[in-house]
Amino acid sequence: MMTASSIFFGSALAAYFISAILYVVGVTGRKMRGSTAGKANAWTKWGYILAVAGVLLQITATVTRGVSAGFTPVSNMFEYMSFWALTIMLAFVVINFFYKVPGLGAFVVPVGLTVLAYASVFPREVKPLIPALQSYWLSIHVTTAALGEGILTISFAAGLMYLLVVTDVSVKSRAAKFLEFVVYLFFALVAFIAISLSFRIGGYEVIAQTANQAFLYKMPPIAGPPGIETGSLATLLGVALPLFNAPSWMEGADAAVQFNTILWTIAGSLVLYGILRLINRKPLVVTISRWVRGLDADMLDELSYRAVAIGYPVFTLGALVFAMIWAQEAWGSYWSWDPKETWALITWLYYTAYLHLRLRQGWEGARTAWMAVAGFVVILFLLVGVNLLISGMHSYA
Repeated sequence: MMTASSIFFGSALAAYFISAILYVVGVTGRKMRGSTAGKANAWTKWGYILAVAGVLLQITATVTRGVSAGFTPVSNMFEYMSFWALTIMLAFVVINFFYKVPGLGAFVVPVGLTVLAYASVFPREVKPLIPALQSYWLSIHVTTAALGEGILTISFAAGLMYLLVVTDVSVKSRAAKFLEFVVYLFFALVAFIAISLSFRIGGYEVIAQTANQAFLYKMPPIAGPPGIETGSLATLLGVALPLFNAPSWMEGADAAVQFNTILWTIAGSLVLYGILRLINRKPLVVTISRWVRGLDADMLDELSYRAVAIGYPVFTLGALVFAMIWAQEAWGSYWSWDPKETWALITWLYYTAYLHLRLRQGWEGARTAWMAVAGFVVILFLLVGVNLLISGMHSYA
């Protein structure tokens, strides 16, 4: 059963990959020699069909994994990030079925594909649930929270498209620089996935043993754990590693290893972005903005708002209400200010402010679009940053 799940998982990844290519070719097709709008629409139509097929394949992969494991597969980073990718793609195929926004898939499908690829860097082994997770609330709480985050991701994509439509990115401005930075962040995640998978395929491992703990590095240790002498673990291109130790204020599980991962991500992203920037010979956002030229800005603004209006109550139920009920059953307290709980509350307050400013203060257009884009960064930190950098009761995830 697990073998079948892995096959379906890989097939879904391939379907999303082809779908992303078809969408990108579709939105850029009109600029290609000999291409027509009709041909471009055909590319995006097949991109949507592949996206639907990918969703069905990933649902099958999730179900077969769950049947084999005996519980809903959302108990570790691989399973949760995979499920989040599924909710992003599921929200996309449903919303795009009704709105039929040209080019939306060129922004959403690469995000779903990247999140699913990011999940692939984590171990896939099925392990027995720890006692705190042995509850039906695991399915209710985690899946509902992930669904809310998936719908809110659509708001990010539509908000980003809106900003690209209304912003003249060909001239230097603060808005153009921020949009270029958003593009850079996407390629930072791509660089992390590429580097992680490269070292994993190469079988790279280094163990740093301190007096109290052993740290397993799967990338060359630029930053070592506190207590390890610099230059004592490994070499890379003749340079002795680690170059320095991780900051002592990082208290998360394997904080030194995670900090080392961040350093590799930053270095890799700068190299990748630099190469693409040289090839493009102008800011990447200038090229990407051409994909959405001619789209209805008001429609994109409305789509971004509606995604928040739908995702917000779903996220509220999953990440706060159901979480508190489960916490009371598991730990005897509705709220304990665990880092994950705290950042879930911050995320909820952020989108509460979004809706308040939109509905009561009349905010719309660029201001709420920027909030939708920034909200995705908040969600990323909730799902990734908290797990990597801050220790807490959710560190098992």
